[in-house]
Amino acid sequence: MSKIDNINYKRAILSTVSLQFTPKIQPIKETAIDKIIEQILLSVEKKKGLKLKNIQENLYSEGGGYYRINRLLIEESLKRLIKNLRIIEDKGIFRLSSDAKDELFGIRKQAEKRFNSVVNKLFKNTSKGPTVYSAPFLKFLCIIFSTLSEQSVKLIKEDISRDEFVKSPSIPSILKKVKREFPSINHAVFESAAISFFRDSNPEYDTIKWNMAQNYYIIKALGLDPSGFSLSKEVFGKAIFYLDTNIVITALNIKERLHRSFLTLNKACKELDIKLKVCQITIDEFRNWLSRQRDLLEKVGDQIPDEMAENVSSSLFEIFHEMKASGKDYNLDDVFLRFTKPTGKLKEHFEVELIDDNWFIESKDDKEVIEFADFLAKKYKKLKERQKHKKGKKSALHDALLLLWIDKLRQDNKGKYWVVSADTSLPGSVPKISSSKSFAITLDALLQWISPIIISKDVEDSIATVFSEMIKYRLLPQDTIFSLEDFLVFYETQMSCKELPVKDVEDCIRYIKMNAPTLDPSNPADREKLSYEMTKFLLQPGRQYKQEISRL
Repeated sequence: MSKIDNINYKRAILSTVSLQFTPKIQPIKETAIDKIIEQILLSVEKKKGLKLKNIQENLYSEGGGYYRINRLLIEESLKRLIKNLRIIEDKGIFRLSSDAKDELFGIRKQAEKRFNSVVNKLFKNTSKGPTVYSAPFLKFLCIIFSTLSEQSVKLIKEDISRDEFVKSPSIPSILKKVKREFPSINHAVFESAAISFFRDSNPEYDTIKWNMAQNYYIIKALGLDPSGFSLSKEVFGKAIFYLDTNIVITALNIKERLHRSFLTLNKACKELDIKLKVCQITIDEFRNWLSRQRDLLEKVGDQIPDEMAENVSSSLFEIFHEMKASGKDYNLDDVFLRFTKPTGKLKEHFEVELIDDNWFIESKDDKEVIEFADFLAKKYKKLKERQKHKKGKKSALHDALLLLWIDKLRQDNKGKYWVVSADTSLPGSVPKISSSKSFAITLDALLQWISPIIISKDVEDSIATVFSEMIKYRLLPQDTIFSLEDFLVFYETQMSCKELPVKDVEDCIRYIKMNAPTLDPSNPADREKLSYEMTKFLLQPGRQYKQEISRL
């Protein structure tokens, strides 16, 4: 970061909050360059200003890892800034005007005040005081958001290979880097605070996440595409987005954590003349998912301890639990009522067009499709190996068909076709014979890309909260989040967990995931092994259940 350090980049990334884009398309790149140049001049406020050559040097990265802007664009930006009375030129020396300097100092002061407030909250009870943790925490955030933003740009520009897995930054690995650079801080305290920052809902936390992500992202986009094409309507204007099953679920259920993200996407699509479509195979998979969820709720819904309800990552269970807690009469039909006639509701509320083609039936047994589905299943398993998740054969086949359908459309029509998904294993997944590098984009990357075009200041706080929710589930360890499937093992082994201590239930689920991840509760032989493992675990002397039995 040699050249960037000269303009105090880490400080600038906080003080540029936010770049204050207007919801227009053409001025976005101009606005971004102008703001960046203002920050360069602000960084030398005690000097007499900078020459054009010095400004250009500050925008150059020898390694290509940051942004570079050509001389012509810099000159055009300087002319705009002079015309708008933002900067003053004197014999080839450029410096900020008094009004611009005061405004930017105010923004910087406000940003630093917010950052210091967050540091004080996160580290308020530390022995050495919060100030000691300010620099390492800023370092930690810079690494996180530069990585996230680089991934987003790579996804859009298809700058990824077939075998490159698009992984989220690993918090443990980044914490190790911070530990090496700041060995004197309490690293257990730092890790706890870092996780709290991404886990907890707080307006100040959300604002910092959104602003840092946006600033890094814009700078990265400018660097990867000096022509400005990246930040224009031409990237996605008049494109066609096909919705994956998880996005259909998100669209139809207001309880889903990404529902507001989808509403923002839908608004952007209308402004950019983007059409939304969904394939019949996706609707079929959605209905199969609903059937599976109903079966799970019937088996485990009443067994999940109330204290664990908020840690179950199922919006359907959330609806079920709220109905149950209300004390009113209810049945499972009420839970699933909102999901009847999904194609009609998608069409009515979001103008989503249904596509049904014989190609899907004719291609599902092709060797290429089967091999690609196997590749997707293996890739998903590798990405999710820490959580022991797997992609079933039917889901992998659906994904393979959907992505190959996009490949077919691109070859036949030379248009801009994408799959929008919440599945981070799909971007960059293409068959070997394809000339494309990616057919899919994640919802969070898409939101980050289009936000400068469609987000105005009055809704930015709301979008910051939405973005915070999305990256929380990408970054944080998921061992404290449980699915309905996790409780199925109690049902199949005829063991009630309703009255067990919550900690025992949580630890038991983690124990089974770690020690018997391949056992299937529906298989009699595996079920017997699971029953043995669970009994052995619950009867350990340290278990609350065992201690309560002994006490009684």
